[in-house]
Amino acid sequence: MSDSLKWFAFMSYGVGHVLNDLVASMWFTYALVFYHYVMQLSSINAGAVVLVGQLTDAVATAAIGVLSDNVNVYCTDRYGRRKTWHLFGSVLVFISLPFAFSPPILPQVESSELNTALYYCFFIVFFQIGWASIENSHMALASDLTPIRDERTALLSVRYSFTVFSNILVYVVTWIVLRSNNANKTQFGPSERKEFQIVILVIMIVGAMTTIIFHIGVREPLANNRMNRELLMTETEAERAANSFWSMFKRFSLYQTAVVYMCSRITVNMTLVFLPMYLQDYLKLTAEKLALLPLIMFLSSFGMSFLNKFMNMKLGRKITYSFGVLLSLGSAMWVYFGNSSTFANYQIYAVTVIIGIACSVILVTSQALTTDFIGDKTHRGAFTFGLMSFTDKVCNGAVVMAVQSLHCETCPTYYRDIMVYNWTIPSCLAFIAAISLPYGGRPNTTVVDIPQTQPSNTLDQSKKNQIEKGLEALPNTVGS
Repeated sequence: MSDSLKWFAFMSYGVGHVLNDLVASMWFTYALVFYHYVMQLSSINAGAVVLVGQLTDAVATAAIGVLSDNVNVYCTDRYGRRKTWHLFGSVLVFISLPFAFSPPILPQVESSELNTALYYCFFIVFFQIGWASIENSHMALASDLTPIRDERTALLSVRYSFTVFSNILVYVVTWIVLRSNNANKTQFGPSERKEFQIVILVIMIVGAMTTIIFHIGVREPLANNRMNRELLMTETEAERAANSFWSMFKRFSLYQTAVVYMCSRITVNMTLVFLPMYLQDYLKLTAEKLALLPLIMFLSSFGMSFLNKFMNMKLGRKITYSFGVLLSLGSAMWVYFGNSSTFANYQIYAVTVIIGIACSVILVTSQALTTDFIGDKTHRGAFTFGLMSFTDKVCNGAVVMAVQSLHCETCPTYYRDIMVYNWTIPSCLAFIAAISLPYGGRPNTTVVDIPQTQPSNTLDQSKKNQIEKGLEALPNTVGS
């Protein structure tokens, strides 16, 4: 492992996304519950509030990707462009999130349902911009920290481990708070306003601690910023065209990677959204199991995250991703034929474990393939991840709207079929895109280089070669 990835810095990078993971878990799992059942917004208005958040996130992610790669001011030179955007996003989230999950501070706002919806939309726009800033900068930082693909995979694996931990923490804290204050209640209502505020307070405290650890423990390689700008100022017109953002869209591998990333996210996110509905509507399980089975899924994902690096190192991206796809297809087949009491009472636990492992494998490997696509072009890393996230968020929103609008009240197998489709169609599309990529096979020592035209200037060639090979003047020590 290179000097830039000392143990503390390695773990510090992993916790740098915990705030976002806590917020995302709260948002995807409880946003509709809070706005519809607790704040008593209608289904349409509650859905509109969530939709505003998703669209803001999609647009902000792409925009911040461009800004993070191109905007350089004094503070970014001294502190690091990725960490500066990460800090900016963290501040926005800390300021706006408490208002998004609390009763309006002005009582007159609740006099009208439209006013209440607009009130929450205002704060949601800000916290989604902050969320996108953290997400984009943290993902792009993995490519900046090291040129070695196995180390990039390790960074993404530890990031995913903390993602699973964050989801588990949110579910456990919410369960404890609701159980201790409402032991006899089985449904959400306006009386749970205080409980949501307690959960948000815990998220803010944990998120603040992990954000501080990240900014202390990780030192972004600043020489990378300066050298990339020196190259851009001295390269030829042909080189500048080859390194431009728009040149990415001429590469077919961009669209292949986007399909892999998008389909992987659809599989993982739609599992989170629709698994509880499948368990309740089709298997008719109790509320206790609706809380227990998602927890088991996250625990299996957490365990698998420690093996992702080893599999990518020994087998390569494509074989590792294929393994995850096979597990997803196997789960779909098991769910399709599983309709007995034995399946509902016992076998569903095994299915949950398997799909948890599959989600871990395909998500981490899809992110690793994206870092392979970036390669040594770290000056456009944030834009690349922003582009991937944009397609992911738009398509996820479209899938949710389609599933809900087509919901058949008289079809008892509806959500079972949704789970089967979710674990087969995106997985097969991603598999085809992944195996056809020109990279992602057996691992090499460093990421694949992309040929560059020879410079016609007198810039120091040793620095140029370092950057082209992804060996950007990494610091000897990172954090302490």
